[in-house]
Amino acid sequence: MSELVAVDDDGEFSLVHSGEDPLVIRAKIMQLKDELMALPGEHIELPVEHEFAAGMYMRKLFIKKGTFLIGKIHRKECINIVAQGDISVLTETGSKRVKAGFTVVSPAGIQKVGYAHEDTIFINVFLTNETDIEKIEDDVSCESYEALEIGNLITEGVTLCQ
Repeated sequence: MSELVAVDDDGEFSLVHSGEDPLVIRAKIMQLKDELMALPGEHIELPVEHEFAAGMYMRKLFIKKGTFLIGKIHRKECINIVAQGDISVLTETGSKRVKAGFTVVSPAGIQKVGYAHEDTIFINVFLTNETDIEKIEDDVSCESYEALEIGNLITEGVTLCQ
């Protein structure tokens, strides 16, 4: 598996950021995504709840212990909240293991890799007046940097995971 993933002597997974240039890490994240999608077995859709309030959209993702996941690339900044659990998160800016209570603002252009050490609830909050989930997902995220309007955005200096 990718050099972004390490396994210790006890079989515990962790996500490893090499400190390389953000563009190199982006390429490694895409490679990891391809490797995970090529693995035999079932690829699951994670349960999601959606809430709306006064120009805000909250996406609550339920992640089962032992799950690797790679999110879409965010077109817009958002607030990230770990409401429950223990999860390792890696982005082009670094990696960090975080637990319930952790909050941070992600800038536009960020894609997150995660590994849940415990059952985890991960929340994203975006500004939008839209209430159609498909329209929101198209507006706030995309699958590739080529599709990202600000595809050349480099998030150096952003400390999402450091």
